[in-house]
Amino acid sequence: MLSQTAIIGNIFAKSGSQILKGKAFEKLQISRHDLEKNRLRRTTDKGVDIAIILERGTKLQHGDILKHDESLVVIEQIPEKVITIKTKEKDGAFEVLVLLGHIIGNRHRPISLEDRSVTFPIQAESELEVFERLFAPIIGKIEMSVEEKIYKPDERMNVHEH
Repeated sequence: MLSQTAIIGNIFAKSGSQILKGKAFEKLQISRHDLEKNRLRRTTDKGVDIAIILERGTKLQHGDILKHDESLVVIEQIPEKVITIKTKEKDGAFEVLVLLGHIIGNRHRPISLEDRSVTFPIQAESELEVFERLFAPIIGKIEMSVEEKIYKPDERMNVHEH
């Protein structure tokens, strides 16, 4: 059982890759929602039951390295389905972007912004049809795609999903 857990590094940081170099480690898959929790009980890929207790205000991230007894545990965020929307043209982009923001905001979805696109999570691929209907007035001015990936919302957007 792991208690008062400390995050000792992240595999995506240079120092984190050094922590794991040549060492065996376990993996713990966690959903994006559970990464927000500071108390969790889960089972690693090797069947070890662990309890994670973090200090208040500390959140796990994809790639975090935890120490459990004499072994190391790497946190793996579970990929989820997302829709990515990109504007096709620059003319009228302001109107398209405002409408996108309004529609997505009314659905209370967290978003991430990257390279002239907006990405947000969905529960099922069938939601693509819902958003196609919602975006009907601007559908010809955007490109939409669905993929499964590790999603990280923009930290500036503090939205609670419904």
